[in-house]
Amino acid sequence: MASQPYEYTGPVDCSIVPDKSQCKGKSVIVTGGASGLGEAYVRAFVDAGAFVTFGDINEDKGKAVEAELTSQHVCFVKCDTRSWDDQVRMFEAAISKSPEKSVDIVIANAGVGRGAGDPLMQLEDPFSTPTKPSLHIIDINLVGVLYTFKLAVHYFRRCPQDAHRDRCFIFIGSIAGIVDNLGSWEYSTAKFGLRGLMRTVRRHSYHQGIRVAYIAP
Repeated sequence: MASQPYEYTGPVDCSIVPDKSQCKGKSVIVTGGASGLGEAYVRAFVDAGAFVTFGDINEDKGKAVEAELTSQHVCFVKCDTRSWDDQVRMFEAAISKSPEKSVDIVIANAGVGRGAGDPLMQLEDPFSTPTKPSLHIIDINLVGVLYTFKLAVHYFRRCPQDAHRDRCFIFIGSIAGIVDNLGSWEYSTAKFGLRGLMRTVRRHSYHQGIRVAYIAP
């Protein structure tokens, strides 16, 4: 599917039912695909006839989903998106195991919330020596996605562009990347960062035939 230079055409009409038949035969990668929204994406694309390679840090859950869908086109790879090498293995698995030896659609879904608390926001005794905070939320939600996008562009370009193929990258952002978020400095920074990345790459990714989107649940 050819991509055109970015041009704002107004809000997406979500009342239009997508044509899922276009997913048949496509090779899809989903990060964080063993649970939650990621698992829903995996199941939906498999049901639509795509070959899905999904990564997740939770190996037990990932293998369980893969085993349940074993008769269909699916491949699980244990992957910590903070690890460049893990992500390379995931993309290589998609290339080697998908029917067309391709990567067509990538969904950067892996992410983590503030959980027990954002380490940057935790207050300490102002007269004590401050504790260096963990930046794992930034590392997973932003740095890991930068890795995913870099690899997606690389592997997209291995496959010829024609009417039956696609080059589509989807950022899973958040409303916290659009409006003020009081819950987490790190989470908000990461999601705003992803939106900034999307707004940059949408201007020139069409040169490589790549379409990008930012979804904010």
